[in-house]
Amino acid sequence: MSVLNSTSSGEDIAATGIPRRLVQAFRRAELTGLKQAAIARAIALTIILFWLFALLRGAAWFYVPAFVVFAAIPAVHYALARGPYSRAWHGYLFFALDAALLTFTLLFPNPLLEQPWPEPVLFRFGNFLYFFVLLALVSLSYSPRLMIWAGLISVSCWAVATRFVAELPGTTTQIPPLSDPVARLERFLDPQYLSLNLRIQEAVVLLLVASILALSVSRSRQLAIRVVTAARERTNLARYFPPNIVDQLAEADNPFRTVRTQSVAVLFADMVGFTHMAEQVSPQEIVELLRAYHRRTERIVFENNGTLDKYLGDGVMATFGTPVESVDDAGNALACARELIAEIADWNKLRQASGFPTVRLSIGVHYGAVVRGDIGTERRLEYAVLGDTVNVTSRLEELTRTLDCSIVASDALITQVRASGNPRNDALLDGFTKREPQRLRGREAYTEIWSYGAA
Repeated sequence: MSVLNSTSSGEDIAATGIPRRLVQAFRRAELTGLKQAAIARAIALTIILFWLFALLRGAAWFYVPAFVVFAAIPAVHYALARGPYSRAWHGYLFFALDAALLTFTLLFPNPLLEQPWPEPVLFRFGNFLYFFVLLALVSLSYSPRLMIWAGLISVSCWAVATRFVAELPGTTTQIPPLSDPVARLERFLDPQYLSLNLRIQEAVVLLLVASILALSVSRSRQLAIRVVTAARERTNLARYFPPNIVDQLAEADNPFRTVRTQSVAVLFADMVGFTHMAEQVSPQEIVELLRAYHRRTERIVFENNGTLDKYLGDGVMATFGTPVESVDDAGNALACARELIAEIADWNKLRQASGFPTVRLSIGVHYGAVVRGDIGTERRLEYAVLGDTVNVTSRLEELTRTLDCSIVASDALITQVRASGNPRNDALLDGFTKREPQRLRGREAYTEIWSYGAA
């Protein structure tokens, strides 16, 4: 049977708020389902036709044209669905053709048989079961509406055929009362007898099966949407957060919708002299440089349970303690800063060996209160960490050039590292030197700082 094309179920999916690319993915799945249904039908028709030839021999030729049309219907539908003339109603039309042709094939007497059966007898061969094969193939459509339509149009075609045969001369539909079992048996054996009760039973069962399949298709489609949406959300989260907290965030509803204040460690890292370097090499080389730099910083930030807040061209801003605070946030930020310096040093050895200029990294680290949450409008939202702590961290990173060092950390961060009680912190603080308080750009008060390494 027919797979509903993008103008039908695709719109249903789009109405749920799923992005266009996911709607297109469902569209491709629907086309694949239509193709698979066409192949499955061709195989089934071939098997049935061989069986008919074995059973009826030469009289089976009567069914060959109908079988050819049966095989052509999904092929034509698939061709239309792939092209610019695809329409929502095509799926419904093609299934109606399927149901009408199947009804005609099952109930029209075969004139090639030496003694054709009376029309009422044709209802007794169990041929109605073939409608369930049609329903099974429609389940590939991912469309509950088409499933319901398939059930209704099948029952309608069968009802029209039943009424037509019931009104033929000689056909009887009346059955003697229960008090006369002999007469009832004789009537049942009468080849001109057509049981309306059995036809009603067939119709009811088919509608029940169609309804169950429609529910199953609907649940499957909803599940597919939820799985794809969850995978997309997890992928988006993984761009900002370390893998160990992505699952936690994915399970929360709007984890950043409520703006809140909390204490975090903030890290700014920047490549010194990047503008001058960009003037000396091609744009392609600059892009490759930034990609290699970002890969390294991303890995180290995530390994230290940090959140990659944003890329700032040749700079990076990371936070430690978002979305979940811990006593090790300051220590994680300091460990990340030291590992970044060591990583860039190793990278410079490789760059020198390949004839490329070395890279100098400057880092500022601070600890304090920030405001974090979603900012923007409904059309464009962005997760952000804001506040004086962020501004101070940026100024500390700038200060590395004046002090000719690699890392400048605030005394607030160093104090928090010492207060955490983590045994590793003694090693993290090794090499840091207390410096004279500095007046940062744009601030009146002096800030107590520590520095690490020579530039």
